[in-house]
Formats: sequence, C-alpha cells, structure tokens
Amino acid sequence: MVESRWLRWIGPGVVALGAVGLIAATALGAGGRPWAPRACVGSPTDRIAAARDPGPPDLANFRNDLHSGPWVRMEPLLDDDGALGAQRLAVTLDGERIARIMDLPAESFAAGPFGRIVLVGSDDGTTSRLVAIDVADGCAWEIGGERAVIRRATIDPAGTGIYEMRVDRVSRADLGIWFRPMDGSSPSRRVLPPIATDGRFGRTYSTEFTWDVAGDRLAVQSCGEAACRIRIISPRGGTDVTLDAPDLGLLVGLDGNRVVTYGACRGLPCPIVSTDLQNGERRVLAPAAGLAVVVGTHDGPRLVHELATTSGRSLRSVPIYGGTPSDLGPIPDGLDLHPSPIRADAAVRLPAGWILLAADGRLPDGNSPPRPQLRHVPDGVTVPLDEAPR
Repeated sequence: MVESRWLRWIGPGVVALGAVGLIAATALGAGGRPWAPRACVGSPTDRIAAARDPGPPDLANFRNDLHSGPWVRMEPLLDDDGALGAQRLAVTLDGERIARIMDLPAESFAAGPFGRIVLVGSDDGTTSRLVAIDVADGCAWEIGGERAVIRRATIDPAGTGIYEMRVDRVSRADLGIWFRPMDGSSPSRRVLPPIATDGRFGRTYSTEFTWDVAGDRLAVQSCGEAACRIRIISPRGGTDVTLDAPDLGLLVGLDGNRVVTYGACRGLPCPIVSTDLQNGERRVLAPAAGLAVVVGTHDGPRLVHELATTSGRSLRSVPIYGGTPSDLGPIPDGLDLHPSPIRADAAVRLPAGWILLAADGRLPDGNSPPRPQLRHVPDGVTVPLDEAPR
C-alpha cells in the first residue's frame, strides 16, 4: 500500500461566516443534511466548560457518550478544472445517524473535538475568523477575527485558550504562533516566532498542532516536501525543545519527552521512529508501517500501525518506550485504521486503549457499509462501533 499524505493536504481548513452564520451545503454526501447552527447564549464560563477536554471515556460509559461526543471530518471539493474550490465539513454526535453538513471556503480548516466543541476557521480574502461550534447544543459563537490569515488553530485541554498559526495576508510569510484567551479577557499575543529558514527542509508547506497523550505539551509541526520540524511548547510558555532532523517526517504522536514520527518519506509504507527529546536517542518502532496512531493505555502509550503481511493487512502494537510488539489481528476488507487527525482530516474521541477501524480510516457521514469497528489495543478484542457494550 502506498499513500501520499499530500492527498490530505490539498488546502487549509474551514468556515466562512459572519457572526455565526455558516454556508450550508448545496450538494450532500450520503446521509448528510445541510445545517447552520444558531447563536449560543450563556456566559464565557459555560463556553470554557463546553471546550474542556474530559479525557477519553471508559468503554463502560462509551455507549452513553456516543450521544454527547462529537466527531468531525473535512473533505476537499474540487471545481471542474480540478482546483480546490471549497471544503465540506461534516459534524455530528457519535450516536446520530445523519451528519450535519456545511460547505466552506477553500481557505478554511476544522479542529477538534475539544469537549463538545469543534473549532472552525475561515478567510474571506479580507479577514480570518474563528468560530466555535457546540455540536451537542447545536449552537456556535464567534471567537475573534484577524487581518492576518489564520491557517490553523487548536484549543488547550483546559478549554481556556486558543493557539493559532498565522501568515501575512500579502506575502504569506510565517507570522508565528499566537495565543488568545477563550473568554476574550485579554488581547492575543505571540508565543512562538516564525519557523527559521533552513535549506535542509526547503519551503514549509504546512503547520499543524498536536497535543501529547497527557495534554500537557503542544507540538507545532512545520513540514516541507518530505521532512518536518517539530517545536514542543508548554501551554502559554516558550519553546521547550526543537526536533529538526531532516531525515524525520510527519508526526504520529508524542508522550512527555518521547516523540513518534515517520521517517522523511514521500508515501507509505514508511519507517516509524521514536526519539527521546532529552538525549536524542532513537528507536525504530516499525521498519515499514502504513497508517499509524499513538494510543494511551493503562500500560503506557503504544504505537499501533498497519502492517502488510503475506495474508493481507494486519495491525501491530509497539510500546513507544521499548518492549515486545504484539499482533492485534487482521484488518477487514474495506476498513482502515483511523490515524492522527493530521493525516485523517477527521477526529473522534475514543475510549481509553481502543482504536477505530473505518472505511477510509474515518467515520462515514451516513450508514453505508462496511460497519466501523473498535479494537482493544491490549488484546485485539473487536466490537462493532454501534454495538459497543454498556
């Protein structure tokens, strides 16, 4: 299996709105319906609570959480000439059968879920705006606007602040990483300078955010054509450390001082490497892996990745700090591992220690087969997503 990650990076991410008005879809995918959320009411404290990360649910409560935990996915929409014309955003609660669909401008992105919140941003050619959608409550509110272009954004796990990556509107020059309080109590401020020019990496095409397993540190990943640089920051603080080896590529996940990345490959399969940020020590976790994700378990974080075998595709689990790999069984035809949001352009909150297998590695916006599955990382136990036990 060979897959280029650039197929997922055709354009930036999400929402062109006035205050809270979204552009509803005119042509829907299977199972989708056009939707524009109403304006949220309530105090800033209520909104912060809605955006606070509750952590992964236990499987015992997961079925109940299906009706309050949102998922999100983005699709590029191409015009007749094959150019990116718009983005399609689908959001819903995991227990709903019909996705809520919005068509958005090409200069747009989506991030989350953060608690009940999906963060969306768009640019109308003059102003970039950020909007938070409370999917469970069916409402949205505008967080702020900037003359600079906001290319990406994320909410901290406490729900108190937003990190943004901005570029100059005219030159598209990197303007660094900015932080703004969720409640608007103070102006935004820059917390990281622009990424430095480095000929080993070439032109930077994309910048993405990833929180570590514990939600304590934020990785800011800036990628060229194949290689990536990663800056790790503490919330509201400066740079803790930079990983800038030109033979390392897309981030898979991180835990504390251990960063898991692909090698600097142009497609899959590709080696996956674990790097210690304190001493630079490396460990090859997988010599040739497909889609992959780092999952927190009761025994510590593990890499789960697709593996090609003589009998078809399978899943393997590897402790990121070292240990014995374990096989998690074959991957059914028509399903793929749901990887990190960076690669999937989709995200969903899963029970601790479980991974998702779905068509194209993402939850569908309808009920077409094959049915998504949950698989338990420690032992490979598999259950259909819609039959997760109470």
